[in-house]
Amino acid sequence: MKTLMMAGATLLALSAVAWADDGMANAVGQIVRVTGGDASFEATFAADGAYSDTRGATGSWSLGEQLCISVQTETGTQENCGPWNPDLTVGESWTTSGWSDDGSTITVEIIAAQ
Repeated sequence: MKTLMMAGATLLALSAVAWADDGMANAVGQIVRVTGGDASFEATFAADGAYSDTRGATGSWSLGEQLCISVQTETGTQENCGPWNPDLTVGESWTTSGWSDDGSTITVEIIAAQ
């Protein structure tokens, strides 16, 4: 049983590394600042697929054709998906309207972790 648990933990760890290497390596371990209109928050993406932000949201992330963030709310799990820029580097920002239904834009900036 211990061998099976270790194998499962190893596969999970390897899949987390694959997530990070598959387009999110620029954000994992850094702080991602998101600004839209007058609102702004900072998010962190961990290599194990964990997500958290300064608004108090926690959950998970995955990257396929789009970046999807799932967070726990009072009414259950809420998932939001949108485009991600894998070429963004620390200190750079990018503007997109791909995360909104109404065409409003957000600015995404990667800043070095403290």
